[in-house]
Amino acid sequence: AAVVLAVIMLWGVAVADEVTDAIAAAGSAYGSGDYKEASTQLQTALASVNQKLIAMLQDALPDPPSGWTAEDAEGIDASAIGAGFFATLVVDRTYTAPNGSDIDLTISANSPMLVSLRMFASNPMMAQMTGQTGMKKVSACGYDAIEHFGDGTYEMHIMAGNATLISIEGSEESDIEYIRALANATDCKRIVEIVE
Repeated sequence: AAVVLAVIMLWGVAVADEVTDAIAAAGSAYGSGDYKEASTQLQTALASVNQKLIAMLQDALPDPPSGWTAEDAEGIDASAIGAGFFATLVVDRTYTAPNGSDIDLTISANSPMLVSLRMFASNPMMAQMTGQTGMKKVSACGYDAIEHFGDGTYEMHIMAGNATLISIEGSEESDIEYIRALANATDCKRIVEIVE
């Protein structure tokens, strides 16, 4: 409840909406001892806040670079559908590079993949020990990143902030420069500010 209230105060909500209504209902239910209803209303408020965060992340995705096109961004609240083990919030957009290749950019908030990626970044030998080849630590949009170009994998994982993973993936070797170009076009700091 404190997290939801803090987000609302941050946004400066001055009028009632579905979030403040749910919080008010939760307070009333809690006061009358109906803890199940209080929990339900707080989950409703949290889900609504997460949808607002998803919309903000979608807005923060880069516009297609010159000569590129892009599909509409998609977003899900993974925790609301029981997939919170993957990430809390996930936003994805597919871009098409000038050569026709599809390049996917995915933002994952609170992704557990960050732990293993940071291990690989701090100790490159870990990747070799697990049979991963073609992995290299680089820098992208102001953060540490891992490029994985090899074994039919063409992707970059940007370890932004403390809990934000930005992944960019292609499908063939010629996509490498497009992956790097899209990384450089991404305002990773803005994304981190939304998530964290």
